[in-house]
Amino acid sequence: MKVFRAIVGWVTPLVILAMGVAAFAMLGRQAPPERRTAERPSAALVRTAEVTAETDGLTLRLDGTVVPLREVTLAAEVPGRVRHKTEACEAGRFVAQGTLLFEIDPRDYELDVARLERELTQARLSIEEVDEEIAQNATAGDLAGRQLDLARREVRRLDALKAGRIVTETEHDRAVRDELAATTSLTNLQGQARVLRKRRNRLEEAQALASTMLDKARLDLSRTRVVAPADGIVVEEHVEQDSFVSKGMPLVTIEDTSAAEVRTSLQMDEVARVWRSASIADAPGAAHALPDAPATVVFTIGGHTYEWDGVLSRQEGRGLDEKTRTLPCRVRVAAPTRTRAMDRYGVPLQQLPPGAPRALMRGMFVQVRVHVASPHPLVSIPEEALRPSGDVWLMRDDRLVIVRPKPVQVADGRVLFESEASGLEAGDRVVVSQLSHPHEGMAVAEAAGTVATPAAAGGLDGEDAT
Repeated sequence: MKVFRAIVGWVTPLVILAMGVAAFAMLGRQAPPERRTAERPSAALVRTAEVTAETDGLTLRLDGTVVPLREVTLAAEVPGRVRHKTEACEAGRFVAQGTLLFEIDPRDYELDVARLERELTQARLSIEEVDEEIAQNATAGDLAGRQLDLARREVRRLDALKAGRIVTETEHDRAVRDELAATTSLTNLQGQARVLRKRRNRLEEAQALASTMLDKARLDLSRTRVVAPADGIVVEEHVEQDSFVSKGMPLVTIEDTSAAEVRTSLQMDEVARVWRSASIADAPGAAHALPDAPATVVFTIGGHTYEWDGVLSRQEGRGLDEKTRTLPCRVRVAAPTRTRAMDRYGVPLQQLPPGAPRALMRGMFVQVRVHVASPHPLVSIPEEALRPSGDVWLMRDDRLVIVRPKPVQVADGRVLFESEASGLEAGDRVVVSQLSHPHEGMAVAEAAGTVATPAAAGGLDGEDAT
């Protein structure tokens, strides 16, 4: 039994092994199943969009803050007691140009005006008196001249008679004395005439001085009424009624609302585009000037957009900001109350919706769109067509062309390029869908449902197209 068990222990594994080898041999003789090879498409299906020509130039998009055009602090130009302060002179109130704000007690200045008017009248009367004296002097001078002529003729006649011993020496001397007296009288009258003319000149100067002082008194009297120099909002009031104010003392601060400005900054490449958009006249200060460029100020609130027309008018300061390396500048809005309302799609509304801002207000954080002309033709493509690597895939003659142009601007889902520098032309087709392993010259074909607008985003990738 022991021998039998030993034989069975050795033979059984060998039998099992032989059976496994036989089964493996039988399975290896079966023919492999038939394999089908999928036909690869000759071209990858893609979605494309059209390259569009941009004829409206370039729009620079900036952020800015509304600031007042100017703040005017009105001060007392004459001293006195504030007799009246109007209701319009309160912080936050709007005042129109010429509105009375303060009235300083004018009685002292009215008395000065009356006194100087009388002094001016006296000076005028004194001149009239001198004119009368001058006229009398002229008449007396004419008479004295005639008398001198007679005396001289008498002396010449007696000189001839004296030679013939017809008249005595006494008569001749008396004639000579009469001539001398007439000469003296005429000389005195001529001297008086010169004195009267100088006196008249002095009185004329006194009259002019009185007139100047009267004008100054009237000016001081007019300055007792403090009025608003322009349309604006009272920002701060400094004095109350019955207060005594001295000359130069601040009374009220008014913010001018006839126009508004937006403080913004331009990067240097944007400044260069503004410079290229218009020529600057060769005039003093032209090197530090910006050409006027039309702009639109945009403010968004409550699902609506509001716009105002403006002009990029000037740079603020002399150079670049050392911290931001940008050029501070100002956009002037000539009519801050002319508000245009837009819906969310950019369509103008006929009426302002409730709650719309009626005007630009200081402190508003707004967007500024500066419109500049481009010296080179511009084209645009959907933003989806610009790959993360900066490549743009073009479909030309059913082949893929890969270019890497330099964008000019990315805004509103569109990417702008200069046509000549980028190699993109209006009418070209750009690929907006994805491709697996794209390479230059690969065959591509437009998929059904291709669109030519920014809505072409989404697209098919290479595997889906296959």
